[in-house]
Amino acid sequence: MQDQCVPIATPVRQVKLAGYTIQVTDSKPTFWARVCAGDWEPGALAAISAHVKPETWFLDLGAWVGPTTLLAARLGARCIAVEADPQALRELRGNLACNPALAARTTVIDRAVSPTPAPVTLAARRKPGDSMSSALLAEQTEAGRIRWRVDAITPAQLAASVPAEAPLFIKLDIEGGEFALLPHMAPLLQRGGPTRVLASFHPGVLRETGAPEDAIHARTALALAPFAGWHGEEIDPSAGKSGDGAPPDARLIASGQQSDSWMFTRRDTGPD
Repeated sequence: MQDQCVPIATPVRQVKLAGYTIQVTDSKPTFWARVCAGDWEPGALAAISAHVKPETWFLDLGAWVGPTTLLAARLGARCIAVEADPQALRELRGNLACNPALAARTTVIDRAVSPTPAPVTLAARRKPGDSMSSALLAEQTEAGRIRWRVDAITPAQLAASVPAEAPLFIKLDIEGGEFALLPHMAPLLQRGGPTRVLASFHPGVLRETGAPEDAIHARTALALAPFAGWHGEEIDPSAGKSGDGAPPDARLIASGQQSDSWMFTRRDTGPD
């Protein structure tokens, strides 16, 4: 079989992303090879492919180097990509620059999404740009961990950037920051237009900070509370399909017995 991920000119390569051909900088060849092979987040990519349309506004909270933003833009959406890791930002902007038509539909915000406008301290697990930068990790005292401060943007400020009645698809993957953020997401979740949220939960990051299991369960329950009355669909991140139809359960998510990736659809959101 012909390789679907072909370097076309250093430092740019051509990749297949959920069946679409895009160009990216060649700074993460191992990652993009996984994308080409269909081995990176097939469940999330399938959910985006199924529900993002040209009329959709796509809000990418934790855009990293841009795979989900690039896919949504390729599907015709108007995209807002929020990323606070300076190395990831450089690569995100580079990948957008390789795709001028997609870049024209994308706004990049170099801030951390946060419940308050106060600056946020982040830390990298290994190195900046590794996709695992987290405000929770910044609270640890581990020697040698790289930290930085970044300006914040609140849900209310983001909501003001999206037309009130436009269909909105939010992808949220901020490495544990969701536990503090989701209880304050009302400006985005209670807006007038059809709304879907693809959320990743990271109980393991809470566990790294030394949080006891009861606290992890409680914080997961608080993060799920804004979706009361919504339809929740468990996403199998490895198989590219949804789960068994059971509703989200904070204790099961916290313990790993349910997936950490869920798509929530507000009940008044009509069919695609």
